[in-house]
Amino acid sequence: MISRLNRVLSVLEAFADGSAVLTAEQICTRTSNAPATGYRHIRELCDAGLLVRLSHGYVPGPRIIEWDYMVRTHDPLLMAARDVMDKLVADTGLELLLSQLYGDRVVNVHYQHSTANELLQFGRGRVLPLFRGSSSRVILAEMPTRKLRRLFEAHEHDPDLQAIGVQWKTFSKALADVRKRGYEISSGEMHTGKMGVAAAVFADKGRVLGSLTLIGTVPRFQAFREDYLSERVVETAREISRRISA
Repeated sequence: MISRLNRVLSVLEAFADGSAVLTAEQICTRTSNAPATGYRHIRELCDAGLLVRLSHGYVPGPRIIEWDYMVRTHDPLLMAARDVMDKLVADTGLELLLSQLYGDRVVNVHYQHSTANELLQFGRGRVLPLFRGSSSRVILAEMPTRKLRRLFEAHEHDPDLQAIGVQWKTFSKALADVRKRGYEISSGEMHTGKMGVAAAVFADKGRVLGSLTLIGTVPRFQAFREDYLSERVVETAREISRRISA
């Protein structure tokens, strides 16, 4: 049952590159489904409101928007984090991202804009590169060794991973240093001319849940002391973790 559900939901992944409309043939090609199977999955998703048929193809359906509203309104992580995120942005004037891990993906679940800055391209709903940027690296640093080793072996030819460490020993050592420090700073990796500082957010029993990141232009970021920004991000992430665990 689970494998069938994954196959049906993989149809929605066909839109992951930002395509607004796809034909049934394009969906079948992208999901490697036979036409009969692909059309059956498409019909089921249309019946569920997850796809809508237009004259020139299919688009994501209104039920996705309904679910997004439920998450934004009732998600325990967002409810636990809102007021402390508001304060952090108000005190620094920087941009803020709250990202969450699921499976092997890191997704931005909240973007808080400061009017003193340009809007970021990586807002809510955007999937972040797994091995690039401070938001993802602080999450990697808190993963169990067995899972981290599996990711390394599966992606060892990824240039982003190799930038952390080409060999497992150097890769794991670099992330151990991040874990020991408690935060990570990156510059120009996700946005040209911008810097970010991130700290991990945890659920119960120390399980890494995601990350909290402050982002700003290099001059704006460097107007603060590094220890001030890193301490504020670490403290805020720790408070969110405390509330989630409670």
